Amino acid sequence: MLELPSTKPVGPTDVTLVTQLSVSRLERFERMLASWDGPLAVAIYLVDETDAATLDDHLKSSARSSAWDRVSLVVVKPDFSVGEEALLTRLRYPINRLRNLALSVAPSAYVLVVDVDFVPSPGMHSILSSRGVPLIEHTSSLNSRSPTLRKTAVVIPTFALSPAFDGRYPYSTRELEALVTSDPPVATLTDLNAGHGPTLPSLLFSDTTSPVPPASLNADALDPAASYQVCYEPQWEPYYLLARASHPLYDERFTDQGGDKQSHALVLNALGYEFRVARDVWVVHPPREDRAAEEWPAARLVQRGGRPEHALAAEGGGGLAGAADAEDDSLTHFNLAAQRD
Repeated sequence: MLELPSTKPVGPTDVTLVTQLSVSRLERFERMLASWDGPLAVAIYLVDETDAATLDDHLKSSARSSAWDRVSLVVVKPDFSVGEEALLTRLRYPINRLRNLALSVAPSAYVLVVDVDFVPSPGMHSILSSRGVPLIEHTSSLNSRSPTLRKTAVVIPTFALSPAFDGRYPYSTRELEALVTSDPPVATLTDLNAGHGPTLPSLLFSDTTSPVPPASLNADALDPAASYQVCYEPQWEPYYLLARASHPLYDERFTDQGGDKQSHALVLNALGYEFRVARDVWVVHPPREDRAAEEWPAARLVQRGGRPEHALAAEGGGGLAGAADAEDDSLTHFNLAAQRD
């Protein structure tokens, strides 16, 4: 493992955007980097031995963004030994371990963990620094019971864009609302059910603030129009701004996709955190265009014909083999073995 801290100074209310990725998603990280003007902390996982050279070439490339000087970096090299056990371990993408490693190098007192596939809204760092941080530091009936924990999570609304998206990201809440309310909708809540449904987008648009561009807003952070409270529900998996010193670690038993963020929100709820959804900030997931680019490393362990590779036979038909038997082949990248454990 290699750590490369950022040399850029941070202020007392700066927010670090924290993410993780494999080398195959470097272009997506560049996209995120271009949308966020504050500090970032990232853990990069080398899935294959050739990934180290690919990462090195990218960092030396003239096409690399100059904003990398704002990035605190952790590079994680797994065991590349030849053997079934090493292969199975290496291809189980350690998503929560990577989140924890990225958090460990975050330079600021406030952090926002978001997956690299998402694009932050314009002016998001400035708005969170001026309006999100005061929400965390404001004494409420919940967080007043703890002298050390800042028990407020500022939830970031999360949307997915449809293939009808024309490439122009929404600049204001009203523009986002227009995408959501169009027929058919161009933007929808990432998961309208348990995943993100508790974020209640109907409230997000019901009392919007001034149509002034987000980067220029100076509204009182404790103004009721700036945020609204929601209740935790099982299987909810929001992204949220937290005080770094009050940020529980992610459960590293979860790998790949499924349960990784849900378990973290469950911990916050058990600790008595208040969840407040911030208005005028959001993240969007661009349309899925290249299925191969969306696959997780564990997808290599499953044949396209729907039968598990011989290396999985030792699992007795469980784990990824269970996903291989599913009719929907898109589910084969889920690490069911880790989830069941």
